Amino acid sequence: MARPTRKDALATLEEGQARLDDLLGRLSEQELIRPATIGGGEWSAKDLIGHIGFWEEVALEVLDSWRRQEVLNLAEAFAPGGADGMNAWNRDRKARWSLQRVQRDGQKTHRALMEQIGHLSDQDWLSVAASAGRRTRLGTRLGSVLGAPRQPFGHAFAHIPDLERYVASVRA
Repeated sequence: MARPTRKDALATLEEGQARLDDLLGRLSEQELIRPATIGGGEWSAKDLIGHIGFWEEVALEVLDSWRRQEVLNLAEAFAPGGADGMNAWNRDRKARWSLQRVQRDGQKTHRALMEQIGHLSDQDWLSVAASAGRRTRLGTRLGSVLGAPRQPFGHAFAHIPDLERYVASVRA
């Protein structure tokens, strides 16, 4: 699989966000906050919004550490326990937030991420971003943080089937 370009990354992120926004826009506020409806019954749609926003926060931190030429250890920056530990930490953190706050935060983070990726040069995109234990190209590292299996930058697409099922269940 070819490495995604910045243009590819931006298009994938934008398409994923548009699909999420379309599906989420079909739900009422009560349906958005209803617990145990997404991800095998573990999350609400609000939790999903917070989850996608969180990994975009992580990507922004990757960009910040790259600019500072520092090694980013995600466990130290966020929470130990790999992706599962980070997801649990984030869910606990955002559980106290209102739906409106989670939505605003996610929108703001997404805009900032799109802007920052858009302002990178091709040279930046292909430069090395040091991370704990390895050196990877910046675009590859971001694609991993924002990705799904076999789909760099496609994190949203990993969750769309669950969200589609939920939307269909409340609209049936």
